[in-house]
Amino acid sequence: MGRLVLAVTVACVALVAASARAQPDHAGQVVLAPSVFATHDVPSNAITTFTVTCPAGYTAVSAGITSPAPGTTVLAIAPLGLSTYRFRIENPATNDDQRIAVDVGCRKIGSNASRFVLRLKPLKRRVVVVPPHKTASATLACPRGTTPANGGFAFGSTALSVRRETSTLTTASYSFANSGARARRATVHGACLTLFRTADAPFEQLHVRVTTFRVPLRTGEQTLARSCRKGWFSLDVGYVLRARSTKLDGAAPSGAGGRWTLTNPTDAAVLADVQVACGRLGP
Repeated sequence: MGRLVLAVTVACVALVAASARAQPDHAGQVVLAPSVFATHDVPSNAITTFTVTCPAGYTAVSAGITSPAPGTTVLAIAPLGLSTYRFRIENPATNDDQRIAVDVGCRKIGSNASRFVLRLKPLKRRVVVVPPHKTASATLACPRGTTPANGGFAFGSTALSVRRETSTLTTASYSFANSGARARRATVHGACLTLFRTADAPFEQLHVRVTTFRVPLRTGEQTLARSCRKGWFSLDVGYVLRARSTKLDGAAPSGAGGRWTLTNPTDAAVLADVQVACGRLGP
């Protein structure tokens, strides 16, 4: 299947406690990149809220839906602190009881943890008002030397849906569509990630690569998977639903890539973008 690929790279995302000396003989720190998976019952005629937390010492960089619950609406995938995500799912009375599976991407330096830390700095939340039958967007920006992570969203109405969740090397953006007859509010969450190293630590940087794949969607549901380059770990996944009819059923990071479940309910040929942000440590 044909695809268009656009890739952007950055070579240096790091903060140093003081002036550090390069020590290449000790370079090459390993990042541990597990995902914490959880499944949860979603009863009919109810809004279900639950949290998933990384192991002690790990930072939550992203989260998503690995196995969607048909007929439900995801009202929130939002960070709580630096190691936990909150999920909020609405299941209408007309739908049967369901079960949903989610995951949280957790990251930690695997060696020399006292001298290297992946550090998150939360950003102020943005509230966007979405007019009736229209779309609205919000962007969070990170300062130089940091990159977006720990993002999420929350809203209170099933009239809203997320149509775009993307990042660059320094920004994270969300677009929401409102199918209802009155304005609705959505909240965007985010943080900025950097590699912190002490003054006596070997010279290391967090390299980040954001790659967007434009893919044609066949009629019906399909699952896509994309991987980081060998030796890289995933930071986040994103998407753009280019056709109004396209529905995102789930998107989630893995240790070294991401997966997306999308539905094209029409017979027309439509396109969607899927995106994966990847990182690695090195000089």
